[in-house]
Amino acid sequence: MSDMYSPLVETAVRLAEVTVRNTAEGISTRIRAKKETKNDKETINALDEIINDLIADKNELIQISNFYKNELAMQTISDEDIEYITTNIIPVISVLMEQNTSGNKNPESIINSFCTIFSVETIKILQLIGFNYKEAIGMPLTELVKFWIESNIKKNSATPPRKK
Repeated sequence: MSDMYSPLVETAVRLAEVTVRNTAEGISTRIRAKKETKNDKETINALDEIINDLIADKNELIQISNFYKNELAMQTISDEDIEYITTNIIPVISVLMEQNTSGNKNPESIINSFCTIFSVETIKILQLIGFNYKEAIGMPLTELVKFWIESNIKKNSATPPRKK
């Protein structure tokens, strides 16, 4: 499973655990068992423990609720953002389409494509719709540079030292 979903899965597991711990039947069973001891001091201590557990679980449920609320907010695009995207993405797509359909693959055309892709507007739009530059571009670029460095090291180590 993707690392992106790992926090969601972990939070769902925590939610399930808290839910199971706090069923009405489970709590009433614990209270009934403590009352049956007929020792008031023990019963009071046990009830205090149950209350403290319930308060801790309530706090955990609030944390879980806030986590889900934040996740939902991150995946929701405001009307202003939608308007910004629709206003600015069409020109970017047009430029990219022109450059790709012209058949002109010279270095300047490639550089223009990169400039378009990495413009402030494009980055903002893609981030708003959930694009991850680090994964999509950063990681492959890191691997490419690593490969280039390794191949140059091998190439240079195979070349005999120069005479002075």
